[in-house]
Amino acid sequence: MLVTTKAIVISAIKYGEADLIVRCFTEEAGLKSYILRRILKSKKGKLRTAMFQPASQLELVAVHKDKGALESIREAKVIQPYLSLHTDVLKSSVVLFLSEMLRNAIQEEEE
Repeated sequence: MLVTTKAIVISAIKYGEADLIVRCFTEEAGLKSYILRRILKSKKGKLRTAMFQPASQLELVAVHKDKGALESIREAKVIQPYLSLHTDVLKSSVVLFLSEMLRNAIQEEEE
């Protein structure tokens, strides 16, 4: 099922040489995990690795199969760009702390 929703990136983990697993808190489905295939090697396409920094606010068009597996993202658009969030050391450390706390506090729904 194709879903359009707002999301906040909680964490992004490199998977293999070219893939990225992203955990996002979505407005409609709560905490969801997505896999982005070939994003680290791709020079073309709409999705960029920089969009999936912790605490980024995105509008996602994603495929939700709701089978407990990793979902996939078709499109992503940055809602609110934070220009100094990931370049300022103090702000960056606060963001990483908060995203780690949220990752531990919010559990993914299991069906």
